[in-house]
Amino acid sequence: MMKLVRPLCPPWLADIWEAKSRQWEAKLDNPNKSNDWSWYEHEGEKINKRLLQPLRDMTADHCAFCDGFPMKRIGKTVEHFKPKSTYPLEAYKWENLFLCCRNCQEKNDEFDEQLLKPDEFDYEFNRFFDYDFNTGFLNPNKWSSAADQQRAEITIRIYRLNEFEHPEDRLMTFRQYYDSNNPVIDEFSYRFILA
Repeated sequence: MMKLVRPLCPPWLADIWEAKSRQWEAKLDNPNKSNDWSWYEHEGEKINKRLLQPLRDMTADHCAFCDGFPMKRIGKTVEHFKPKSTYPLEAYKWENLFLCCRNCQEKNDEFDEQLLKPDEFDYEFNRFFDYDFNTGFLNPNKWSSAADQQRAEITIRIYRLNEFEHPEDRLMTFRQYYDSNNPVIDEFSYRFILA
């Protein structure tokens, strides 16, 4: 995961997120209605569609978790860091929403309070992770504290960062990046191993 700097909440979302989250919570609590998730609309457009551009800008159009790129190839979606089913009042909260690939979104409702969030103030890739240049695997940084290692382990497991051919892709990306003349880092996946 790359360190992300989250911009300010879009003003239109700041005005509506609490009401939309309460609306979702009420739907979940109503036994007479289907509680299937569907993004609500704002000014005639689904909220997730309106959020795509600011979230793409925040991640340079990479998945916020595996750093996969380009998003067109790996399928983009808006991910709820804290699951909307168990944290309904954060369903539309700006700080809970990330651009995500389809593979990373397969975490579904799995969540742990120790899960690393790429826009946390004190998050740095090297603090938590170590990259194995021989296998392409991410591992907890063995020089970090036990607590930091545990957080890295949880994050690797929940987002399946060593599955979906990520290790092989990382090895290939590393070779391609260093074989390029004047490479532009934002045009590659897995920027955390290239920086």
